[in-house]
Amino acid sequence: MRCAWWLLLSFLIFSSSATFATSISLDKQLSHLQDIPFEYTAEPLTIEQAKTITNWRNTTRKHNLNLGLSEQVAWIRVQLNNTEQTNLAILLSIDNPLLDRVSIYHYHRDETLLFKEIGDALPLKNRQIKNESLLVKLNLPAQSTSTLLLRVENQAGLRVPLSIWQNDEYLKYKSKFNLLYGLLVGFILSLALTCFVLFVFSRKRYFALSAGILVTLWLLLIYLYGFGYRYFHPSLPSLQQLAIPCMLLITTYLFKPLFEQLKAEIVWPQFDKIHTWSNYLLLTSLLITWWLPTQLFVSYSLLASLLMMLIHSIVITINIKHKPSQPLNALLTGAIIFCASLIYLNIVVFNIFDLNSRSLPFMFISFLICALSLSFATIRHFIIERDAQTALQQAKIAQNEAQDKLLHERLALQEQARQDLESNIEERTFELQVTLRELEEKNRELEQLNMEDPLTKIKNRRYFDKKLVMDLRRSRREQTPLSIIMLDIDHFKVINDSYGHLIGDQTIRAVADIIKSHLKRPLDEVARYGGEEFVVLLPNTPMQGALEIADSIRQSIMNTTITIANSDIKFTISAGVYSAIAEDINNPGLFTDCADKALYHAKQNGRNRVISFPILD
Repeated sequence: MRCAWWLLLSFLIFSSSATFATSISLDKQLSHLQDIPFEYTAEPLTIEQAKTITNWRNTTRKHNLNLGLSEQVAWIRVQLNNTEQTNLAILLSIDNPLLDRVSIYHYHRDETLLFKEIGDALPLKNRQIKNESLLVKLNLPAQSTSTLLLRVENQAGLRVPLSIWQNDEYLKYKSKFNLLYGLLVGFILSLALTCFVLFVFSRKRYFALSAGILVTLWLLLIYLYGFGYRYFHPSLPSLQQLAIPCMLLITTYLFKPLFEQLKAEIVWPQFDKIHTWSNYLLLTSLLITWWLPTQLFVSYSLLASLLMMLIHSIVITINIKHKPSQPLNALLTGAIIFCASLIYLNIVVFNIFDLNSRSLPFMFISFLICALSLSFATIRHFIIERDAQTALQQAKIAQNEAQDKLLHERLALQEQARQDLESNIEERTFELQVTLRELEEKNRELEQLNMEDPLTKIKNRRYFDKKLVMDLRRSRREQTPLSIIMLDIDHFKVINDSYGHLIGDQTIRAVADIIKSHLKRPLDEVARYGGEEFVVLLPNTPMQGALEIADSIRQSIMNTTITIANSDIKFTISAGVYSAIAEDINNPGLFTDCADKALYHAKQNGRNRVISFPILD
């Protein structure tokens, strides 16, 4: 019998010590207690069961409860011991404004002192204190110990840090916090508005995309701390469950179009297509996944956003290695920082490690650095574009000045030539014999000029017509093939319209020089047939040889870049070839007509090619 009494006494002592294992002594000297110890259980209980059970579990280090992304409902018990002679008023702060529902039971012995249900799944009017934080006023009876039971449920991760405050101390703390928080979110919002204003004035799409990301970062901070629920839709708590996952997905999506605006060129086109379609899939999935249960939607948004941001960061890194630039470096910094914040959120929500998620200072710093990086990236890209446009305009001005100078020099030379000619005529009028000799010499020079094109210094159309008749007679007499190549500069009108007729003339001269360089035999002749068209006579040359020469000229011109007046010009030619043994010397136009038909066919079939006559379909 005595043994039984000892066992009963030991059980009562043990029960008493277990019951008050988390008892907290409070007095009027209280400033605040953060990370207060408490007991918890994840068993599904009613309030009556919670009051009577004894198998409570103690929290881990830091006294923060984090059950990860779980659908469990947690019960928390705290013993509050008021050592004062009078009632003591305190504030209980549940430092996670994203909890769906928290039921608070405060009782002393069998008397219920307070019952309240708050949370972001309930309207704001349900809260005892209309604040973005989850606050409860508690009145502790004098010289007694009261019990506080909290029933907590949340579909997006169950994290419950608790703290106790004296009213005035909490107001001081909240004032400092709101000041710092307001400065941060105000600065991010000002950056977003700056980018939007720059978009309005410059019409540069990357400013609008940067403003969109900054606005979503701003909204994420607003909702993470409960301000969105308090100020935007206090009567629609259901939106609170969707806002943060949606903002995460939208922010992640916007990084890709912003990157496309800032990059110089596409690296690895196939990978770029996969990257683009993956990003589109992320955005379109938003229209479907928000219909899923909240827990699945939160899980998907965290994991999909993190995976997509890792892909964004890898692609930006590849482009930087291919072509480094300050805007891409800044964009990569912003992407990595945002990716780090996503990793932090995943760790906290899924409870991978034991982190203190009370104030999320890492999110403050991450979003600030990300906002600054994106703003710098877009503004720096705009400055680089503006400098490039200025340099291009200056180059065009210099080119026009050079053309004007050349024109003035040409006019001066013409005027000087006119004056010299007049002087020569006056001198020759005094000496008839000298004049006659000089006239004869001038006649010979004029005859040479009549055979030579003044622009290209090759033979002209008149000389070609005479030379063609001579070569036709030789071909019939010796029964050897005579080949003719007709060549024409492709899109010459575009060159004239883009660079001016002076550049067009210099282009014609350059083509004449290239053609002349490919003629090695003394009897081969090139002439300017008219405008941008040339003709080549090849005596004693079969069709195959003429085709090889024509194609060699075409390839040489295609691979040559002509620099004229600081302008790099690339162009092509088309050619038509005809080769035969002459039979009718009275019809020289037969050769030119056939070659011209082949040239016309080359023009009609894509240009930059050599076609022979007769034309084979």
